[in-house]
Amino acid sequence: MPAAASTSLDVILRRTGLSDEMLRSAGVRPPSPGAGAPASAIAHEPAGAPAAAKMAQSSSQRPAPSPEPLKDRETDSIVTGNTKETVEPDAATKPATPARVARTAKREPRPAVTLSDFLEDKRPKVRLRGDNRLLSDVASELGSHLSQVLYTHAGEVVEYWDGSLHPISAQRFRTLAERHVTFYRVRSVNESVIHVGTTLDESDSRGILASPQFIECLNPIRHISTARLPTLRADKRLKLLPTGYDPETATYTDAQVDYVEDMPFADAVEVILDQFREFPFPDNSSKSVAVSALVGLYAKQLIPVGELRPAYTYVKNAEGAGASTLAACAIVPVLGDLPTGVKATDDDELRKAITSAVRCGKDVLFLDNLKGTLNSPSLEAFVSAATWRDRLLGANEIVTGPNTITVFCTANGLSISPDWRRRSLFAELHLSEERAEDRVFKRPLSVPVLKAMRPQILAACWSLVRHWDELGRPQPSRSHSAFPAWAATIGGIVEAGGFGCPLATSNVAAVADEDGANMRMLAAGMTPGTAYTSVEIVNLCRKLNIFDGVLGSAEGDMGRAQRTAFGRLLARYDQRRVGNSKFLINGSGHARRFGVLRAEERAGRGMNAEMEAGVDESTPRKGSYTEGAL
Repeated sequence: MPAAASTSLDVILRRTGLSDEMLRSAGVRPPSPGAGAPASAIAHEPAGAPAAAKMAQSSSQRPAPSPEPLKDRETDSIVTGNTKETVEPDAATKPATPARVARTAKREPRPAVTLSDFLEDKRPKVRLRGDNRLLSDVASELGSHLSQVLYTHAGEVVEYWDGSLHPISAQRFRTLAERHVTFYRVRSVNESVIHVGTTLDESDSRGILASPQFIECLNPIRHISTARLPTLRADKRLKLLPTGYDPETATYTDAQVDYVEDMPFADAVEVILDQFREFPFPDNSSKSVAVSALVGLYAKQLIPVGELRPAYTYVKNAEGAGASTLAACAIVPVLGDLPTGVKATDDDELRKAITSAVRCGKDVLFLDNLKGTLNSPSLEAFVSAATWRDRLLGANEIVTGPNTITVFCTANGLSISPDWRRRSLFAELHLSEERAEDRVFKRPLSVPVLKAMRPQILAACWSLVRHWDELGRPQPSRSHSAFPAWAATIGGIVEAGGFGCPLATSNVAAVADEDGANMRMLAAGMTPGTAYTSVEIVNLCRKLNIFDGVLGSAEGDMGRAQRTAFGRLLARYDQRRVGNSKFLINGSGHARRFGVLRAEERAGRGMNAEMEAGVDESTPRKGSYTEGAL
């Protein structure tokens, strides 16, 4: 800090006009001829503060204070903590009036910060707002002292503790700042007063937290981690992040576990296989998806900023098959703990849970033990958004933060929407025992056990990443249109490790996607070349026992809303391949006709002329569906 930006606290005290006797009692030595202020009594002012410069200049021009108390001041005071020490020149001659005696008797002694304590305190000293001191000056200076403990995230000032980011309230900020600095205040209205050991006013605390001068001093934070994770530097080199704050990636790493960085690749593969050995996967595809969840969380910062990542949906054929434990196997080794599962029973409540997770800088949203149908517009929008915006609960403020969260869902007999199917990877667990409690595990993978396994699992993940890097970072055998950058990196790491491609189409998705499964049954049940009316399509669906949730089970019980909903559902599949057929819609309103074209009939052979007239193999038709009754 430039010398012009700092001024000696004892100079400030002497400028108030207090007597030498009062200053000596406060621990301030009178200046010697030609001597400067003692080095131990420095109070820091913000760089370039005009008030500080004027005060420093004027103090050198003023004569030394008179050894006698000044007669033209009513009182001269030093305020230390909650105690005000006042020198009154004629105190010895004033009579002890009843009022003065009563005031003295009521005054109870309280512990206070003495001036000597204040001067000897090693914390930086920050002058608060007051005469010739702006709040912006305080904010700028305070920000420089707190830039190592506070950060900005999602438009808020936050602190890190207990593995999460926590927004700072004005009340907490008042005392939090006192861990790192000590405040004083200068006032000179009717009397000269120096307040030391004082506390921020709440209004000043709110002003500082909202001040651009304060926020500009703080580092933005995008990721937090309890283990050193890999990243790609600007020169494309693969490195593990350092402990503490990394400005290039805006990551704060609170390394709570150490792991070796040279585990051989063969050992790493065996560690991963051993971790998932006892799960009842029906096929290799589900195991590959489970491994990609672990590697995806570990190597999340290899994905460019703003790129999307998939959600994970674990389905099972019976309770107790281990879906929650499978999710824990991916989450606990990387995060160090398992977040509480959220129940997605209401879309508004789920949206609040999402916003809260974004504010706290969480890496995972865990939706455990879902039932029925997962059809959440908020969740689907969140998985597809690089940045999340939502109104803060109970306030007229918008929270905007980066979406760095991976969603995990576990379910039994869950039905999903087509939008969720496209945004998620699926893994299935198939329990063969009649009762889950009859199954015996050689090693139950509880959260404490997984925490103990963290060093081995993290070392294995780092070995897989290094192996992929040494091979020239190969691409997977298959990509994914919803998250191509993630597929290229994480899919490549998993497949290069010998675990198969996690992006292969899963039969689980077909089973979970109720609408898609019903459409495949409908297309298979339709006769090629036949133009079906709306009524005939409805009757065929009821005969096949499909779309019961939309159509109902009895004839003639469809209302206008049901007919419109069913019409929109069918329109989504117009000119699309459904199973081994192509579903077609021609006409509109009551003249609308439905048909299918098998793969061997693409040339139009055997088609009804009414359907053939509306077929275009290369370009989907537009306007073939109008809202209204079927």
